[in-house]
Amino acid sequence: MPFTRTGLTTLLSTAVISAQLVSPATAAADASSAPLSEAAAASPAAWMGGLPDDASLASLSVPGTHDTGAWTGSVWSRTQDMDLSTQLESGVRALDVRTRHYRDAFPIHHGAEYLHLNFTDVVTDTAAFLREHPTETVFMRLKKEHTEEENTRTYEETLDHYIGSDPDTAPLLAEHLWRPSGGERVPDLGEVRGRIVILQDFDASKEYGIRWGGPSTDIQDDYRVPTLFDIPEKWEKARDHFERTAAGPPETLFINHLSGSGAPWANPREVATGGLGFDGVNDYARPYLQDSAAEGTLPRTGVVMMDFPDQALIDAVVAHNGRTAAQGV
Repeated sequence: MPFTRTGLTTLLSTAVISAQLVSPATAAADASSAPLSEAAAASPAAWMGGLPDDASLASLSVPGTHDTGAWTGSVWSRTQDMDLSTQLESGVRALDVRTRHYRDAFPIHHGAEYLHLNFTDVVTDTAAFLREHPTETVFMRLKKEHTEEENTRTYEETLDHYIGSDPDTAPLLAEHLWRPSGGERVPDLGEVRGRIVILQDFDASKEYGIRWGGPSTDIQDDYRVPTLFDIPEKWEKARDHFERTAAGPPETLFINHLSGSGAPWANPREVATGGLGFDGVNDYARPYLQDSAAEGTLPRTGVVMMDFPDQALIDAVVAHNGRTAAQGV
């Protein structure tokens, strides 16, 4: 019998309470992924190794995670099942790092909720991965999150401290942080192998990387999904952005969010993976991307930011590399 909005209220309320107790189904409905291109057929931990140095990062198809640090937290804050190191080993190359400026440091938050993680941890784990896999590069969106309290310096000054002075992070960032020169631009892969490329989602007096929402980017991030009935509309927005990416300027870095939520009726896990007879956004995206990779109908995906991605979905994004990237576009 079809669901109605009125009849679903009790079921949704029950789901919100029980969601923290139910283990997610991480296997895809169809676990078989499209064949990987030759360039991406390496281990997920080193898939960039087969791509040419002169490939622009804008030409690549890059799996990413939304609210990367939220593998713990409440049902409304949690967005991932894998910790940071596991995400990177699985092929994720774009991180969404939400930094609260508190007591001259950067604890990692999702909204008001502290995720028991700090910027030092993020830098340490990312640098360790890049040292082990020097062919790779990692986008890192840095965003101010929640309130700023009990500080003696600006956000920019605290970031400069991490980069230049902090004994735990400065040596790592000296080795692994890409610093732009000659104005904002999207670099080629060969210039940034083994390095972090900041996506700068904060105001500052200088360039730390590529400005989030700046002239070099085109972003879809309509995260509002009021109920489970609205998941198909969210998918349509993501699919439209994939098509926009395919037809867009080759020098533009396209970023597409599959993530969304809408308290109190649609938490991040339900939007991503479905529930109560509804497919999640990931369930729509997985076969679409597997088919487009196999058929060559989508030359690039851009950066795809996801909640609770499984390996099949990550692989489906990676499988788009090789055609456009191999041309050094």
